[in-house]
Amino acid sequence: MATLSLTILPAKALKGGKHKVRVAVAHNSTTRYIVTDVIIDSEKEWKNGRVVKRPDATFLNTRLAKIVADTQRDIDAVPYIEGLSCAELIDAMRTARGAKFKTLRGAFDEFLDVATCKESSKRIYRQHFDRIKRHIPETQPVAGITPLMVRRLIAEMMKTMSGGTVSRTITLLSSILLHCQRNGYTDFRVLPTDGIKRPQPEIRQNWLSPDQVRLIRDVQTDKVCLHRFRDIFMLSYYLGGINLIDMAKINFRECGTHIRYVRTKTDRRVKANHFVEFDIPHEAQAIIERLMRDDGHVELWNARHKENLCTNIGQYSRIFRDVYNIPDLTYYSARKSFAQHAFNLGVSESVIDYILGHSLGNSKSCLYSYIKVTPAMATAAIRKVCDFIAGNENFD
Repeated sequence: MATLSLTILPAKALKGGKHKVRVAVAHNSTTRYIVTDVIIDSEKEWKNGRVVKRPDATFLNTRLAKIVADTQRDIDAVPYIEGLSCAELIDAMRTARGAKFKTLRGAFDEFLDVATCKESSKRIYRQHFDRIKRHIPETQPVAGITPLMVRRLIAEMMKTMSGGTVSRTITLLSSILLHCQRNGYTDFRVLPTDGIKRPQPEIRQNWLSPDQVRLIRDVQTDKVCLHRFRDIFMLSYYLGGINLIDMAKINFRECGTHIRYVRTKTDRRVKANHFVEFDIPHEAQAIIERLMRDDGHVELWNARHKENLCTNIGQYSRIFRDVYNIPDLTYYSARKSFAQHAFNLGVSESVIDYILGHSLGNSKSCLYSYIKVTPAMATAAIRKVCDFIAGNENFD
């Protein structure tokens, strides 16, 4: 059992003979000291564990009594103290005390420090945290966050942000609070974010009809940005809706007629198949030959105009959309359109998931314990979509 008392240490006198009052912690035959912020001018102002001969003696003694009571409460919160040395007890007490006052910023920094996600994901987390701290101060103790504060945060963000952005921001806040709960920084029985209705992100239904994809495929133009967008869009469509970042990483000279890659967005998530793998259709090969550089990668850089297509694809899609009157067109439409067309043609959802490189959701985990999608199945599905788009049929 730890015993607390107040004392000064003559050997630790400050300049001018002043002394800091300390809390002496006696435990397991050892004594350690915790320094307080109370300072007296000389040893004459200290007697029998109390401040004397000062006008503010009563105030300082009341303050010291509170410090002792707070210290005792922190020690009582440490389990199994009999098995700890005095130094270990003080360390455990300080850890518990710091946890009680863990700020939102401190919790976020710690959460980010132990996160195993990619650096790009951490940058997104920082952006979401910047949104949070506009409405909840980063100095706010985590233990003091309430459901009302979360509701107000959502209401304020909804004034200027989309439902999807708000939902992802609240998901980050929930993850931070869960991290604190698991590490004993809070006494939450239920997280303040639990049970609060979050705005649902709108699913982008920007897939195109077969005729619209054919229109893009058949465009003839002298404008560099338009024919470059056409080629990249159709290459993505023919390669099963491949994302731009994954397309840029592939060395098409090395892979020949067979593509095998890891989708960047889900490379650290659980998937039934780590690789996306299939034969490259001849429609895609023709575009690759036009765009491929000497190093085997497709040309996504316009040296003449000093432009990087990866950063200008949105602008190019808007120009293309306006010129050819395709209202819902974005680069992402290639991925959405491939998936929708494959589904309409009767391709299995599991095969579409494989081609798109999706991670496993809870509803799919059991299914993929029993089945396996193969590259041959993916090749057949892509061939089916390419043959359909080469014709003139549409869906009802």
